[in-house]
Amino acid sequence: MHSPADLWFGEIPLKKTPLDMSAAQLNHQKYQMSSYSHIPFPPSSAPNRDRLSPYDEVTVQNAQSEPDNKAGPITHVPGEPAVRLLPDQVRIHISSHLDTPLLDELYENLWLIAKKCGRNIDPLHTQKVKGRSIVPTEDPRLHLTWHRDRIYIKPVPVFLLNYQFWTTYLQTSTQDSSCGMPKELGFDSSIATGFLRSYALLVPHRLDFELAKEAHLIPGDVENWFQWSKFISHFYHLSDENVAKRYHYGQLRLSWLNWAVRVFRPQHARTWWFYEVPHWSITAFVARATVPLLFLFAGISLALSSMQVALSVPTDDPWFHGLGESKLQSIGRAFWVFSIAVILGWAAIGALLLGIPTAILVWQVSWGFMREKRRRAGISAG
Repeated sequence: MHSPADLWFGEIPLKKTPLDMSAAQLNHQKYQMSSYSHIPFPPSSAPNRDRLSPYDEVTVQNAQSEPDNKAGPITHVPGEPAVRLLPDQVRIHISSHLDTPLLDELYENLWLIAKKCGRNIDPLHTQKVKGRSIVPTEDPRLHLTWHRDRIYIKPVPVFLLNYQFWTTYLQTSTQDSSCGMPKELGFDSSIATGFLRSYALLVPHRLDFELAKEAHLIPGDVENWFQWSKFISHFYHLSDENVAKRYHYGQLRLSWLNWAVRVFRPQHARTWWFYEVPHWSITAFVARATVPLLFLFAGISLALSSMQVALSVPTDDPWFHGLGESKLQSIGRAFWVFSIAVILGWAAIGALLLGIPTAILVWQVSWGFMREKRRRAGISAG
């Protein structure tokens, strides 16, 4: 009878009795089977094969004085020679790469500004079709946020490609410390799982893989498309229940996140006005502000000129002396009607420019309320 882990990953072990295996082999198999519960991929699919020294053997003294043996286990985080495999250092390092406390704090209100669906992520080639440039960032808060013509994506950390790193330093909320790693120093594996699931949706095709390589999103440990596909396919079909709260949502619009920060004032926000403080440039600011200001100035000038024409038809001008009274009244009426039409036309254009975005905003918010109401009703019924 095979375990659920074997059936899930499609890897059926050879039939061996306890007499055929040593105690060390039995313990190793037991350890691997217990770790399958929170690791979506098998060891054979891991792109990074670095062997890690047990964390209790990596002391501060040997970390500073003994260089790594290239033929043996390493004493640093895969891909990060400066970060030693000391529990507190590893915990801080993982947090700096994956933690999103601000989004976690906003989680209960994100349904107002985004669709609550972790699969709402466009592949990289679709991002290009939509005219968005791919901007790599090491800030996990910006991962999968987009603004105008660009989307921010965090590159895959090398340590997430190492199976042994998962078994040692990434834990579920209910996992015990049988691995030897203190529970308080372990990192919630659902965050890492959600992060890699986002990559399964971002890079599902060979073309997306090439785009990711060009943007330096996938490390050199992944040599080709076959290796990547073999690894990332284990994350593609994971449901929202298997990932952290942040990854219950997919792409997030940065301008909407700015408004969420302004309205809900989360404690983890760096400022009370922006989710991410924008890069200010006087030239760019003036260029963006000039067009609407010119439109406003031209519209007001046109309206004032029209009102002036409507109120001052030159009946005493010599050019009009040859015309009869009725014709003068007709000309004055035509000028007046045309002036009022210009004013009303300008007002209608302004109302459309303001009204359409406002209507869309109201519709999106009301749609969010209805969707959240249906979701809560479904939970209550279940």
